[in-house]
Amino acid sequence: MGYQQCAGAGGWGTVRGTRPAGGWGETTQRLAEPAGLEARFTQAANVAGNVRGNVGGASSRIDPVLARAFVGAWAGLWVTTGPCQHFYRKEFGLAHMRDARLAHTVTQADAMLAPTSRGDTRDATHAGVDPACRDITRWLEAMAATGDRGWHFRAARDALSLVGNLSLLAIIAACFYQEGATVAGADDGGPDAGRGAAAANTPFGVPWADWTLLAFEGAKGVMTQSLGSPTLIRHHAVDEVLKRMDAGCRLLEACLMPPMPPSAVPSTWRSTLAALTRSRDVATLFTFANTAVPPARLGLWMPTWFASGASGTDGYRGLLRVAGLMLDSCRAVTSLLGTWARTTAFTVDAKDLTHRWESLCGRLAIVSADDQAMVLARVDRVTQLATHCDTPLLATIASQGALRERLLASSETLTVSDIAAACEAFNVPCHASCVDDHHYLSRDPAESPWGQRWKAGAWQCGGATPVRTSYRLLLLYQHWSAALLERVVSSCSATVSQATESSPHDRPDVPPGVTRTRSGVVHLDIESTRV
Repeated sequence: MGYQQCAGAGGWGTVRGTRPAGGWGETTQRLAEPAGLEARFTQAANVAGNVRGNVGGASSRIDPVLARAFVGAWAGLWVTTGPCQHFYRKEFGLAHMRDARLAHTVTQADAMLAPTSRGDTRDATHAGVDPACRDITRWLEAMAATGDRGWHFRAARDALSLVGNLSLLAIIAACFYQEGATVAGADDGGPDAGRGAAAANTPFGVPWADWTLLAFEGAKGVMTQSLGSPTLIRHHAVDEVLKRMDAGCRLLEACLMPPMPPSAVPSTWRSTLAALTRSRDVATLFTFANTAVPPARLGLWMPTWFASGASGTDGYRGLLRVAGLMLDSCRAVTSLLGTWARTTAFTVDAKDLTHRWESLCGRLAIVSADDQAMVLARVDRVTQLATHCDTPLLATIASQGALRERLLASSETLTVSDIAAACEAFNVPCHASCVDDHHYLSRDPAESPWGQRWKAGAWQCGGATPVRTSYRLLLLYQHWSAALLERVVSSCSATVSQATESSPHDRPDVPPGVTRTRSGVVHLDIESTRV
């Protein structure tokens, strides 16, 4: 199908083909209510179905054609998240390569798009609606759990960095205290009575001990760098998927007749989390400031290698060492706060999407037969928008009612030129992009992993390209240094998943003609259920 071809462009299909290391894995404590979510799913569909039966005298079941269309559109939105990535395209794919449980969700979504034969499959399809809804619930829970795994890596990194910095500062403070006591107890202050800030360079006064302290400081920096990649790739993947599913959910809600009311304004708690997430930007500022400290220290230290005796720059070098430790401590604290807020926001957003899908599922049961053809046509337009638009453009279309209605109400199949013309008519930025031979529309010019922009049909360098290239080299180093750690963690996760995976006897019975694979994907045997 179109989704499978689109998702396979540029090597993304190889990521989705990764064999999962286990089942869904453990659900985090903050999402420790899967049974409740599934129960609400079923209850919403049943209640809405009963309303339809009481009002119209029709069947209380969700129409199978509508169910198939909406579930397929949801799965299509999910699997097209990867192909429309820009600068962080490699990070998105790397997250699915190194996190088997994350790749498992894409494999299931892709399997749900497998084409089936046409025919009278009303009863058989309805039998698979509830399992498909439970699959979607699990996908969202898996995304929140992936965010938690990224938080664990970041918490370990910043905690290690903070403990190391505070230990070094405590050692230097003890040296200053001892130095001050020595100076105060001396009868007269000679040239060697006190070293001042230079004591921070050699707090022990023993060459091997001071060199050991310097080596520990360097090892801490290398370790914290290697622990940065696991969080970055996972949180980027979760953020992109949730943003795309939020935009897609708004588009699907607009497909119903009458349209569903607009989503509620974010709660105060969610707005607070969004504000706290900006602490990550403050941490980035501390990181930039601290980046200049080691070269400056080295520049002040090198002249002392060729001079005898104390140097006048030793005091400045000691001050820089203390300043670097304090800056890194501030970075660790603000990074912890911002990453925790972002992880919590992932959980809140996943739960919100689950509730919105429940409501959408309930509304499907009361769609009248007269509106069914129009609703199906609008769902097809959502499918075409997902195929041709990146996530920022899709979110912009979903948020602008007039533009959204024009595109969804189109009587013809939407093409790239049709979408671009509609965006231009409503003054919405829209750019044609091509990444790995995959053509799509983006709100901003596409950016390659090396910072080049797609303009006038070719990649072009800009003013920010050197900075983005330097950042790309840093990301490559972080990904490479974290490879061994990721492999160890993945092996442990696979062992735990296999040990905790439920047996086939523990799974609920399914009706004849409906089967579940070992991964839990719902498949319908059309021929065996034909009436």
